[in-house]
Amino acid sequence: MHPSLSFLSHSPAAHARTVRQFVESFWNEGCLRGAVEPDGRQLRLDGLDAQGQSRHYLIDIAHRSGFDRLRLSGALRCPGTATDLASVVPALVRHLQPAPAALRQFIDELQHTALNHAWSMTAKRDATLSSPYPWQEAQLGDGHPYHPCFRSRIGFSVQDNLRYSPEFAQAFELMWLAIAVDASETHTGDGIAYEGLLASQLGPDEYQRLRGQIAAQGRRPDAYRLLPVHPWHWEHAIVLHFSDWLADGTLLHLGAGGDRWLAQQSIRSLSSLAGEQQHNLKLPLAIANSSADRILSDHHVHNAPLISRWLERVCDADPFLAGGRRLAILPEPAGITVAASRQRDTAYGMLGAIWRRSPQSVLQMGERIFPMTALTTLSADGALTIQPWLNQHGVERWVAALLASCAPPLLHLMMAHGVLLECHAQNTLLILRDGLPHRIAMRDLPGGLHYLRGATGEEQLAGLRAAPSYRNAINASAGFMFASTTEARDYLIEVLFFINLGELAWRLQHHCGHPETLFWRQAARTIADYQASMPSMAARHAEFDLLGPQLQIECLAARRLLRWSNQQLRTVRNPLHGAPQDSADGYGAREEQR
Repeated sequence: MHPSLSFLSHSPAAHARTVRQFVESFWNEGCLRGAVEPDGRQLRLDGLDAQGQSRHYLIDIAHRSGFDRLRLSGALRCPGTATDLASVVPALVRHLQPAPAALRQFIDELQHTALNHAWSMTAKRDATLSSPYPWQEAQLGDGHPYHPCFRSRIGFSVQDNLRYSPEFAQAFELMWLAIAVDASETHTGDGIAYEGLLASQLGPDEYQRLRGQIAAQGRRPDAYRLLPVHPWHWEHAIVLHFSDWLADGTLLHLGAGGDRWLAQQSIRSLSSLAGEQQHNLKLPLAIANSSADRILSDHHVHNAPLISRWLERVCDADPFLAGGRRLAILPEPAGITVAASRQRDTAYGMLGAIWRRSPQSVLQMGERIFPMTALTTLSADGALTIQPWLNQHGVERWVAALLASCAPPLLHLMMAHGVLLECHAQNTLLILRDGLPHRIAMRDLPGGLHYLRGATGEEQLAGLRAAPSYRNAINASAGFMFASTTEARDYLIEVLFFINLGELAWRLQHHCGHPETLFWRQAARTIADYQASMPSMAARHAEFDLLGPQLQIECLAARRLLRWSNQQLRTVRNPLHGAPQDSADGYGAREEQR
């Protein structure tokens, strides 16, 4: 087979996964019609074709997971009827009456996902548990395990995907621009100057070289600020949207930089290969992925240093969190964006950058960092990538250490300070010692901060900038504040346990024989042990009722197709409810080892 067509051998599996994730997510969100067959092994789905004729599809049931999640396996079947995305999706959602344009866009995203995933399956996965972190970040992820558009990347061609997607791990140079001071805004933490930070990150030679490029164009370097741009974004967005600024000198094109960068899981965030202490970069990218555009909003750039500084102060003042021994924050000390007076609605979020401390920079002697998205990745022999660590320590002990590492600090932030972080697996990084989970690091602070009304010093956050109203309309779950402890609790349990750790709970049962019910018992014990260690907060713990019987979680997959203007929630059983409260090798046992 010609190398350029090597993806074809993977297309059936990629298509089956895409269809399966669409069906599974929409079924679990109550958006499809059908029933579990009497034998309990198959799900029947009822649809209508364009002529109004009934269509009945079958797919195998793999497992019934926590949070009432029905897990499916294999391919969707309907004898004598096409099961391609363009046929299946309209048939199964016709009763929902989606807007025709929204349906076409959704199918397009799914088709791109299947194509890009087939290509991703051809990537040579060289990363191992001992690889440097940037390669683990790039190659050990396998896409969102729940959202059906997990690799849509609308805007990328096949060649773009091969060049800039993380799984192919191709290092590249950034493009550099200079933007006029009066057309830009910088946002920095206390005592940080934007140009000083760039000089330290680039090194004096490269910094002066770029400033020399400004002077070579007959401009004063002090009248401009340096601005990094993703090379794809330069070619496909900046030249298009800012041609007038390039013509009149508001923007200057300085050419490629000297350092090389590697895409992280989010594609628009990049790891520097110049050294582990070098900051990461978050840049706008004019693509859509997982049904969301990947621009860099002005309010995120503005808020990044404010939130970083405030959150560091909250943690440092709390004996439970001080010193980063449970939670390391990856601060975002500086950013640049277009000045508010020069913003363009048609190009909002297209120019900007956020500098973020690298994961490796927070490590102490004997520690290593690992992406939590890679906890569920499989090696070439079909075993979990983390199997060597599980073998070394035993699955139950390793899971107990994992839960003790990630749950208590996030729960404590919520209950003691009213602060919630969007701790899905992409934002949460695991720090280990000798292959055993030890603590966590959190990143992407401005995009993931929420807080509980009246529970924290929110007057300190009065300077936060909100998204434009039309951006909130696009994202039904936008906003910082929660009105009640119940709302906050449901959000944190959803993000941490349903989205982040739920896939691992299922994979451990499937690949290691570690029952998912045992995983949730261990999680409940970890919570109970944390609460027992904080007797002065007993009333607060009772108010949050973390182990209560039910939760409301967001309908994540269907909202883009159905264009909901408000957040839609569904009620599910809490898998943490009813678990034994006795302490096993969990949080309490680990505290004794500190």
